[in-house]
Amino acid sequence: MPSQPSQLQAIGGFFELLHVQPKIPLLILLILMLLAGLSEGIGILLLVPLIGILGNEPASDNPIVGAVEQALRASGLPMTVAGLLGAFLLLILLRAALVLARDLYSQRIQLSLIDRLRTDAFGALLGAEWRMIQSNRSSDFANLMLTDLARVGMGLQALLTLSAGLSVMLAYALVAVGISPAMTCIAFGSGAILFSLLGAHRRAALDLGWQLGAGNRAVHGNLHEALAGMKLAKILGNERRHLDAFTRVIADLRQRQIRYAVSSGLAGALFSVGGALFIAGFVYLGLKVLGVHLAELFTLVIIFARIMPLWSRVQQQLQQLLHAAPALIEAKQLHAQCLAHREPVLVEVTRRRPILDAIRVEQVGYRYAEREGAALADIDLIIEPRTTTAVIGASGSGKSTLADLLMGLMEPTNGRILVDDRPLIGPERIAWRRSVAYVPQETFLFDDSIRNNLLWARPGASEPQLIAALERAAADFVLQFPDGLDTRVGERGTRLSGGERQRIALARALLSAPLLLILDEATSALDLASEERVRRAIEALHGDLTLVVIGHRLATLRHADQVVALNMGKLIAAGTWQQTEQRLTALGMSGLIASPTAAVVEETKAGA
Repeated sequence: MPSQPSQLQAIGGFFELLHVQPKIPLLILLILMLLAGLSEGIGILLLVPLIGILGNEPASDNPIVGAVEQALRASGLPMTVAGLLGAFLLLILLRAALVLARDLYSQRIQLSLIDRLRTDAFGALLGAEWRMIQSNRSSDFANLMLTDLARVGMGLQALLTLSAGLSVMLAYALVAVGISPAMTCIAFGSGAILFSLLGAHRRAALDLGWQLGAGNRAVHGNLHEALAGMKLAKILGNERRHLDAFTRVIADLRQRQIRYAVSSGLAGALFSVGGALFIAGFVYLGLKVLGVHLAELFTLVIIFARIMPLWSRVQQQLQQLLHAAPALIEAKQLHAQCLAHREPVLVEVTRRRPILDAIRVEQVGYRYAEREGAALADIDLIIEPRTTTAVIGASGSGKSTLADLLMGLMEPTNGRILVDDRPLIGPERIAWRRSVAYVPQETFLFDDSIRNNLLWARPGASEPQLIAALERAAADFVLQFPDGLDTRVGERGTRLSGGERQRIALARALLSAPLLLILDEATSALDLASEERVRRAIEALHGDLTLVVIGHRLATLRHADQVVALNMGKLIAAGTWQQTEQRLTALGMSGLIASPTAAVVEETKAGA
């Protein structure tokens, strides 16, 4: 949990948000708040002559009340019950219109600000280095976008509502001071005493806000994992375990929410009881000690009766504001983390240049901050243009890390990668990614048509170009579907088989006309028949573009121009298939290359 700020610092974060908002909308909102408060005050002031007429009491000698009566007579309004009631109703209608305009305008400002925060946060996330994104849970980003920023919106609404309430309190104070300064001091002093006594509840709101943030992250993380593992849970019959785990985090979150509700409700109850006691004492002082005029006292009692709930609302809005403050602090910290790890920005779109010489990996090492030991160490490798390089190794040997570095997703911790003697650093690395295509083991397809999934790689591609890419990837089976290219694939492509998804993903990669195509364990989850189709599609690409194939099952590895073996982050063998096999046999690691591939080759031959 981040270090906790003071209450003033926590509230100040919301004022900083409003500070960057365009000033004209805020000025309009401020004017609406003041007008609504002023109309409330004048309406209350009209009660003094109205009550005096109803009670047949002598006219008030208060100068403020006298000025109001004089203004009413000057306007031609008769000083009768009907005239005063009519003026009072008109003011109520005017105030209702002003309050409606104020609330709608306030809501519009709040929603536009939260929308901007969401787009800024998402933009910062998209522009962050892959290394930083990889080090955080995706569920934490989802929690930020959906839950935390929704809480920030509630905090902003509380701040704006608090400001509106304070403007009304100011109007009441001005009216009350004009009637009886002494009674006004008593009324506002009473509310201030109650408010100060409830400081512990405001501190608790801030503490419970931090706890709520942790609870929300736990719920998002649990739900994210459960949805990702739903298929496995059904296979193993573990649905109940997911439900029990989700029930536990929900129950924990509910307890945190209840603790805040109890604290907030208790503060409101204490204000109600304390306010009633103060009003009773207020009336007694006014009648027996200060001798306030009855009509004026009645008006002051109405003001007091309205001020105490306003004090209570100030307390509640401050509690809500402080309760939401941790969400704003954590959102700012995650946003700042994204900006601190921002990728270099391309000033202009650079034209793709063909690989004329080679891709050179020179003494490259990479270390993840959260892990012990290097993921890669002292890797030297040359990849000639339009050749196929196979990368093999046990799980955790550094194959995928090498792929990420070759794609330009990350920069090496030490050493360098060059394309035709141009180091892949800074903007050059970002530009290089436009020349690379990638097909991972877990293919991602949008819940959309096959056409739109393909167009994601090249938005302006024509239908003949789409069909050509499908044919190169041995995915022209799509054309036999009733809806053809407009067939919907379902969420993550679940309406297609694993082999069909992989071939569509390969077609999408080829559609972008890459200079380098990386296949990362692209067939490890496929059956032999599907793997054979993908293998033939890959072999047909040999000589057309530079290929890097990562895996250990695909028979294509035998026919690669070079085979590179990794073990515990180090390159232990490189050369042709036979050379690499001999080297691994000498190291006592022949199983790394022979057994899995041989089995696949034999089964493929048997099925041919």
